[in-house]
Amino acid sequence: MNDDMLSPQSLPIEPPRRDRITAISSAVQRRPIVLVLGMHRSGTSLCSHILSAFGLDMADDIRADATNARGHWERWEIVEFHDRILSLFNRDYLGRFHDFALPVAWWADPRVAQIRREIVAFLEKRMGEGYFGFKDPRTVRLMPVWYQVFNELKLAPKLVLCLRNPAQVARSLNTRNGLDPAIGEYRSLVHMIDFFRYTSKYDFCLVEYEEWFNDPSANLQKLQKFLDLQWQQSEADLGLMLSGIIDPALRHDDSDHREAGQPLVRTLYKLAGLAGQDGVRDQIAYIVSQFVSFQQLQRPLLQAFEGVAEIAAKYPEIEQEASGLRKAVSERDALVDATKLRANAAESRLADAFAEIEAQSGQIVELAREHDERAEREIALAEHSRRADELRAALQVVQSEAAAREAALQHAEQKAQERRATAEAIEGEMATLREALALAERETQERGAAAEAVQTEVWGLRGRLARSEGEAQQRAAAAAALQAEIVTLQGTLTAARQVGKAAIAAFRIETAVPMKPDEPRGWRQAIMRFFGARMSFGVEPVRQSYRE
Repeated sequence: MNDDMLSPQSLPIEPPRRDRITAISSAVQRRPIVLVLGMHRSGTSLCSHILSAFGLDMADDIRADATNARGHWERWEIVEFHDRILSLFNRDYLGRFHDFALPVAWWADPRVAQIRREIVAFLEKRMGEGYFGFKDPRTVRLMPVWYQVFNELKLAPKLVLCLRNPAQVARSLNTRNGLDPAIGEYRSLVHMIDFFRYTSKYDFCLVEYEEWFNDPSANLQKLQKFLDLQWQQSEADLGLMLSGIIDPALRHDDSDHREAGQPLVRTLYKLAGLAGQDGVRDQIAYIVSQFVSFQQLQRPLLQAFEGVAEIAAKYPEIEQEASGLRKAVSERDALVDATKLRANAAESRLADAFAEIEAQSGQIVELAREHDERAEREIALAEHSRRADELRAALQVVQSEAAAREAALQHAEQKAQERRATAEAIEGEMATLREALALAERETQERGAAAEAVQTEVWGLRGRLARSEGEAQQRAAAAAALQAEIVTLQGTLTAARQVGKAAIAAFRIETAVPMKPDEPRGWRQAIMRFFGARMSFGVEPVRQSYRE
């Protein structure tokens, strides 16, 4: 599938008609919005700063820093929206896949649609009645989304392209981000390709970075004419404004980087500078169409490279797991002396497994390096785009090699999985040994506790025995006292029986012979006194003993 379908305006393979009606002229009733586009480090911040001096609403926070002393002059909300879209497809600006093409129909992804709605809401809230615009080099790669935004809000885009020598761009990116100069030149090429690919039916204003320092009035006149800007102050104030913004000391062009190393990059840069001349945009359109076709042929290689990179990214995790296993084996060696020989053998096997994993990881890195070299060779093939038959044959060979290497990579990954399984088995053996040791320790502790419990019980029984012996002695003494009391009671009972017999005899005599009223009662009183004395002598002690 040709990725040209991504843009709302398909790139023409045949030369376009010169009498086409541009999007801006057909949208005179729409509100204008200015987009400052171009490659990073191409003077987009400088252009946005100058437009702000003319009264355009270009930024809310300039955010000056060491890499851009006069400020970036960007709308950071829009930059964040762009970064979120790129990250959805693993094309982050600082990522290794940023320069590759986005997937086919990426703008139709529901996640992208959600971010587009957030962009629309932001613009509806932020745009005022005045001239509004923004700057972000990422925009050229995401123009299909912005065309949808323009249609929803009925906006007329006014495009400003900032152009700079790709060799100087690559040098600046290397200084700021440490980016390889060859990749920096390629990134500049991709941005220019995407710009002309998505804006083929729109007019734009071209400003060159070098002209800001050589002849700033030329760029300024272009902008004033294209955007209908009026300077309300004197020419002296205009010159003062330009001299305050354009600082020659901030220009760091290097004479050693006069031209890009790749012919295609140099050619497109020169054609872009002449885009206003007749026939030049037709030549650019042809280069763009061929490059997009090449990107389609490159997709299988990109997928293979992403797979290799994904596996290589797992290497730190494997190394971390290996370090953890080594540490665990060392700790277990210290705790389990009885299994030292087996632990040493397990550690040796584990080291062999780690060595195998590291060897496989080295092969993965080598495959990634070879793929990078192959990608660079594929870029060089762009110069021979007319030899399509030879290119297809070469690509088939490369695809076969990629398939073979992918099979080798899968085999290597399978071996790595086997090594991890071996490591897990060793881990299981160590866990079993550790459980056996823990069980032995628990049994020893339980036996010691049982011995202590038996000793405690013996001491308790001895105490109870001593108490029982004391109680037995007390009971023996109480029994002897009770026996003495029984003897005393028996004597008292005998005396009481005698008294009772005497009383009964006296009672019988008294009842048999009635007494006369005047008969003396002395003998009866004597008997009662005797009886009472005997009773008090014999009965009370008995009663007292029973109470006790």
